[in-house]
Amino acid sequence: MLYRRISIIAAGILAVSVLTGGASPTPTPSPSPTVALNSGTEGAKAALVRIELFALSEIAHVDASSGVADIRRGTSEVPLGSGTGVLVSADGIVATTWANLAVDEGTVAVNSANDLFNNVIRVPIVGNDGNPQRRGTTPDEYWAPHLQHCYNLVAHCVLFKVPQYRIRTYTAEPTSVVAELLNKPSNPQDVALLQITGGGGAPTASLAPPDAVPGPKSFLLGFVGQPTTAAGPAQIPVTVDAAAGRIASQQDLGALLGSGISGGPVIDGATGQVLGLAGPPQADGRAILQPAAAIQAAMAAAKVEATRSKFDVVFRSGVDHLAAGNQGGSAVSAFEEALTYYDSALATSHLAEAKAMGSQQPAGQPTADASGADTSAPIPTVLLASLAGVLLLGGIVLALTMRRRRPATVPGTPRAERTGGRHGSLTSMTAPAGHVSGPVDADETRAAGPFGARAAQPPTDAGGQSRASCPHCGEPVQPGARFCPGCGQPVG
Repeated sequence: MLYRRISIIAAGILAVSVLTGGASPTPTPSPSPTVALNSGTEGAKAALVRIELFALSEIAHVDASSGVADIRRGTSEVPLGSGTGVLVSADGIVATTWANLAVDEGTVAVNSANDLFNNVIRVPIVGNDGNPQRRGTTPDEYWAPHLQHCYNLVAHCVLFKVPQYRIRTYTAEPTSVVAELLNKPSNPQDVALLQITGGGGAPTASLAPPDAVPGPKSFLLGFVGQPTTAAGPAQIPVTVDAAAGRIASQQDLGALLGSGISGGPVIDGATGQVLGLAGPPQADGRAILQPAAAIQAAMAAAKVEATRSKFDVVFRSGVDHLAAGNQGGSAVSAFEEALTYYDSALATSHLAEAKAMGSQQPAGQPTADASGADTSAPIPTVLLASLAGVLLLGGIVLALTMRRRRPATVPGTPRAERTGGRHGSLTSMTAPAGHVSGPVDADETRAAGPFGARAAQPPTDAGGQSRASCPHCGEPVQPGARFCPGCGQPVG
């Protein structure tokens, strides 16, 4: 009956819902990193370098007081200071301020003379507390005036010097490489460009457009020591006065810049873009900001372009996945791929973080996808559960269809005959003229029309004689036919 069929279909639909719903539990958010990550900011950090300025010097003292020229020569490597720079092109272009790279000739002369007299002429130097970059004296009365002559670079003490720019990259394996100066700045606040060899895969920072408005959470990045995986960059909150070209901080900017942060990039906390470089400190406690436009102008004058590397793309994708909570798979694979392009200490650190967070995640717990796709249940499980539900529902529909296709009775039988007791099955029923041919239930009729069952007439042959019906589907069968033209079942 109709209500029974509706009940059976409803039960099948309920079964499908239970099966598929059980296989797809409600997603549980994955643990998020304790610190909000920004791929632009992390990309700028990965692009940081420490710059160490040296001078390779050769000094020669000529003593002709005895009538014979006595020439004493010495060589030195004179450390002159350090600063921070940032890679702005995958070809190894580093931007910093000229204040970090200008050579102080007086310091080179003092250091070189102390080395010469101490190590070559072999007289002791006193009065400078052992600091080779400070002036001293010697107790040797003959050589004492000659030492002062070399400090002051008189004619008979000749000094040659060659600046050397040593770059220490922010890599997992401590690495230094000598860089070449590309331009010729003159003022301490000017942008200086260096280039290291072996470029093409280096991380880079993104420069802000000229019309960028600094956000409220800007900060200065820089190194106060040799960068390692354990010793990352310092991050100093600053306020930016773009119109005046100045930055200020609640901390002592003069001391910070002197510790090695000078020349470091000022980052917009919202976008991670470089707003400019931190120049020399000023008397009012602020520091000069050389804007990103000045970096771009210096690059254009040096005929170099800002390019991106494969590391940039993959590393920043890994940061996005890590921020989205995809520690177990996407973040790990992204950082592993990034490390095949560049030995980044920051990528190494984030890889370890992603692995650690992935191992703490409960087994079977879904992770969020940065693209927004739902990965709450394994795909094979969902497919199997859905298939099982569809098969169950299909079986129910098939059973109902076969029930509707019971054998028809010979025309002329006035009523249905039931067998099997009080609730026996319906075995046969004839349809009077004008009704649908085939079996029907007591409480159901089939309406004729374009969306209903067709109205059937009593089967007759060309001579008007009654024809037999298919015992399987009730369709009329020609006399002598062996198979039903409707269902194809044998009728003989």
